[in-house]
Amino acid sequence: MDRSTFIHRSVLLGDRIRAWLDGTGQWPEMDHAVACSAEENIFFTPYMQRRALEAIAEGFLRGDILRRWTDCYPKPTGASEERTCGVVAAGNIPAVAFHDILSVMAAGWKPIVKLSSKDRRLLPVLFPDVQFCSSTEGWRVDALLTMGGDAASRYFKAHFPGIPGVIRAGRFSAAVIKGNEGSSALRGLAEDMLLYYGLGCRSVTCLLVPAGYSLAAAAEQAEAFASEHLGQTAVNNHRRSRAVLSLAEEDFIDSGTVIFRDIRKLIPGATEDMSLCRPWNMNLPVGQVWYAEYRSEDEIEKFITANKDRIQKIIRNFGSAQRPAPDDWPDGVDAVDTLLRI
Repeated sequence: MDRSTFIHRSVLLGDRIRAWLDGTGQWPEMDHAVACSAEENIFFTPYMQRRALEAIAEGFLRGDILRRWTDCYPKPTGASEERTCGVVAAGNIPAVAFHDILSVMAAGWKPIVKLSSKDRRLLPVLFPDVQFCSSTEGWRVDALLTMGGDAASRYFKAHFPGIPGVIRAGRFSAAVIKGNEGSSALRGLAEDMLLYYGLGCRSVTCLLVPAGYSLAAAAEQAEAFASEHLGQTAVNNHRRSRAVLSLAEEDFIDSGTVIFRDIRKLIPGATEDMSLCRPWNMNLPVGQVWYAEYRSEDEIEKFITANKDRIQKIIRNFGSAQRPAPDDWPDGVDAVDTLLRI
């Protein structure tokens, strides 16, 4: 489709999502998709799905946003419409592949989407004209956009050799606490950590805190968010985590539902050298958050440099982590530009 048609249809989709969210518009297909997703995936509660759809509608699907975004690129040619991009969706947060699908369409390409078994309901409702499938078997595509962990990245590089595009590996996000944040900022931080149960690559899973900083206020806000929005799933995860850590006699800070662990004490040498603090390759159960004390801005920079190929976002403006804009690219790679250059 041409660009004006793409923008028009995207705006209509945003309007429909907003009307459904505020109860002024009926959408039986979305009602069904949300109900089924909640049954099939314990982390896709109706609240989490609605929050994801709200972020999509407000962050991507407004006319001014779409025009500013697409005006940065040359208009697609007829040759683009003949090309197909395979999109491999993850299932960590609701409709996480929405941005990739929208980007393929903005580039004028045709998407074919391999759905995750954990998130197979929402995207077909949002994109009823897109081809969806449950496997990449037999794909003949001109480009790939994939998301997932390191194992998935290795798999797609091996099975689609020579196919251009963006094949992403696992990443994490960290937040820098200065120490003077008020309750409003810490409420935003709690959301950055715990929205979608902390399963997104934009979710804050590591806090950089000043030496001697008390996590009590941040833990209090985290507990308030968890108590209101995370439900029994988080309680069960917390019980398991607390039992395992207690038996291992490990130190941790417990908010009541969320556990904070000092990662510098878990990595040999990291207490003395911040550049050794690399949390991305360590298992972090749901409901746990790393933290690391820094003694200077230089130590923050050492942490960032040591993890630069694994950091998705460094969050300093709390409450914004899960509200990306169209040009806020996963892994920092512009997918539209990548496709237009092929």
